[in-house]
Amino acid sequence: MKTLLRTLLPMLFLGTALFAADVQLTLKPEQELNRIDEKIYSHFLEHIYHSVNGGLWGDLVWNRSFEDNEGSGWSLENTLITQKSRSEDQRLLFGETNWSDYEFTVEAQKTGGAEGFLLLFRVQSNREFSWVNLGGWQNRQHGIERRSARQNRQAVVGPMINGSIESNKWYAIKVRCEGNNVKVFLDGQQILDVTDAEMAKTGRIGIGTWSTQAQFRNFKVTSLDGQTVLFDKTPEISQQLRLRHWETEYFGDVEVSLDTENVFNGKYSLKVVANSKGAALLQRNVELKKGETYLVSMWVKEHPGNPDIGRHNIGISFMDSKLHHPIPFVSRNAGIFAENNGWLKLDRTINVASQDESNAVIALEVNGTGAYYIDQISIIPKSWAANGGFRPDLLQAIADLKAPTIRYPGGCYASAYRWKDGIGPQDKRGAHPFTIWDDRDVNSFGTDEFVEMCRRVGSEPLIVINIGTPMWNVRRTPATAGVDWLQEACDWLEYCNGPATSKWGKVRAENGHPEPYNVKYWEIDNEIEIPVEDYIAALKKFVPAMKKIDPTIKIIACGSWRGNRAAWDNTLVNEAGELFDYISFHQYDDPNLYANGPGRIETYFRSLGEVIKNSPNKHVKIFDSEWNAQSTDWRTGLYCGGILNVFERCGDVVEMAAPALFLRHNSANAWDNAFINFDNKSWYPAPNYVVMKLWREHYAPTRIGLDGDVNGLNVVATKSAEGKTFYVKAVNPTNEVRNVTLNVGAEVKSATLKLVSASGLNVRNTLENPNTIAPKNGEVNFEGGTVRFILPAYSAGVVVME
Repeated sequence: MKTLLRTLLPMLFLGTALFAADVQLTLKPEQELNRIDEKIYSHFLEHIYHSVNGGLWGDLVWNRSFEDNEGSGWSLENTLITQKSRSEDQRLLFGETNWSDYEFTVEAQKTGGAEGFLLLFRVQSNREFSWVNLGGWQNRQHGIERRSARQNRQAVVGPMINGSIESNKWYAIKVRCEGNNVKVFLDGQQILDVTDAEMAKTGRIGIGTWSTQAQFRNFKVTSLDGQTVLFDKTPEISQQLRLRHWETEYFGDVEVSLDTENVFNGKYSLKVVANSKGAALLQRNVELKKGETYLVSMWVKEHPGNPDIGRHNIGISFMDSKLHHPIPFVSRNAGIFAENNGWLKLDRTINVASQDESNAVIALEVNGTGAYYIDQISIIPKSWAANGGFRPDLLQAIADLKAPTIRYPGGCYASAYRWKDGIGPQDKRGAHPFTIWDDRDVNSFGTDEFVEMCRRVGSEPLIVINIGTPMWNVRRTPATAGVDWLQEACDWLEYCNGPATSKWGKVRAENGHPEPYNVKYWEIDNEIEIPVEDYIAALKKFVPAMKKIDPTIKIIACGSWRGNRAAWDNTLVNEAGELFDYISFHQYDDPNLYANGPGRIETYFRSLGEVIKNSPNKHVKIFDSEWNAQSTDWRTGLYCGGILNVFERCGDVVEMAAPALFLRHNSANAWDNAFINFDNKSWYPAPNYVVMKLWREHYAPTRIGLDGDVNGLNVVATKSAEGKTFYVKAVNPTNEVRNVTLNVGAEVKSATLKLVSASGLNVRNTLENPNTIAPKNGEVNFEGGTVRFILPAYSAGVVVME
């Protein structure tokens, strides 16, 4: 029967070739090839796409301090359209949706920031458009990018050219759209000529910036022959408040606006003027549980001349998704606390007494007349607060991966992060300097929360410091000019590892954590955009100072992530290798490289390993601190198994690895590659999560010999510490079934196979169907010292032999 099953399985597997190939492999348990450090199964938690605030951190309110007010940087000054925000992806659209072929001309001047200008054309929606990017890619290149709903992120089309945009200089720009062709002229010279068959044929136009301040004038759109003027005026700027994640389409005689003078914390507060009872602000998609108690707080300041602000004039209520009726609850006032400058903190508890509401609405309501300033609204379930403040299902999803270390807080997020904004009372913390990855993080989840989370899931914390690189700091956040970044790093280290008698250890103790955290791993910034010589100079400055505070820490240097990787890494290892213990490496792959991508990385690891072996510090290890295939379909599961096998094979040179993304809210507009994907009430694992969890559960510390022709498989063999359990981890990235025979070299007492496969490469898990791709028991036979099993096409599995 089992022989018949092996014959039929290939025919039953949809989408594969209707034949199987035999693979004969021999295990050599006594041949110990290398040790495997379990830290290759680490993870990376970055504040990106609401992974933390709006996700793992349990506060239900998004944009609690109103700092994320989309579009607030655009203004009309005389005849100039200006953009004063240095946030990413600021757009102003105008024109008609039926415009097809035209010439769009405008003059633009950069007044500050990191990059240049964006000229949008053929705009169908916020997620489907094309744009000319002048001075993009750190102000180094000009190019055209297109975004479609299918791509889910901007992608370059056509050739790019080198070029930059100078500050305080006016540029004349012309974009000519004709059919599938776009020509771009800068100061009368044609610089781009791109034909793009997938470009939309009609759409609006617009201007934009990316981490840049700019101003624009002399807008004009004409037909291609110049005879018809389609647009010849200054675009209008909506004055309506655009407060991200809040709705200002309120009911009742209530007006809301942003205020920059009366603020409790940060740059903005919300000014509410009410002439009668009504709702000032709404936030949707909040899950409420029957019987749960919610801790509600906000800071309020009354306008001079108001009647008593009291307990009844302003507050929070819950409503159903259609705003038809309030959700019954019992509210208890927990106190009103005075603060400087007239601010009062209103604390309440709300107990939902009726039923579960998966899409409830938070309403900020005013009960009477008056004017108020509102800041720092917070709602957190009491049971979550008692559990460290974390959302329980997402915390459990992290715990189930058993990550030995977790890297934090970035990524690019780290390179402008101010750690002191993320400690102390929640409502006194500062927001991240700008919006990045569709997220203006309010730092509710800071150092203390990160370390607490690591302790709860059994992981070692790894912290990435900000050394003040100009790209992320001075150019994007001018207020950081003159900051002593070395002191910032040393203060952070002392906060984490110093005794309670030290300056910053005392602050940690005052924040409720008297015992040192003893954070072992410290990475010196992320994806550096300065010459390698300058980075080496920074290492020579930072590492000795940090080691003076705690000589036991392990240092991670920022290795290559693009460009001439070998040149950067070789120079770093040979000229500064004695300063660090790990060299960081980043590699994201196209999901179509699910079969070959891991092998290319393995080749580089071997090359870099030879450089390290011949360097002054032969003990440096590689840390692949960001890896993934950019997808959440089954291709990324195959890629995950393949690269984890690479890490195990390269255990002599690779000691640590962590993929990205870790968590991603399903509202995100790009980076669809996360392991944990969620909405306001549930989550699902992507295939990379499924495969990595399976591989992690079958970790063993020693790689052993494996002989034979793998015939397109990616295979690694390991054994347990006591040497009695053998593991074979195999990925079949081909479209053919493989019948595998293992000659074990010892009598096999038991054998099991856990298999993950899918009916096609584009199959994925979803919130509605979270277990479409999941491990299943596979067919395996054993007799004496021989084990036989079947690997379907496009599959990954682990064989365990006792």
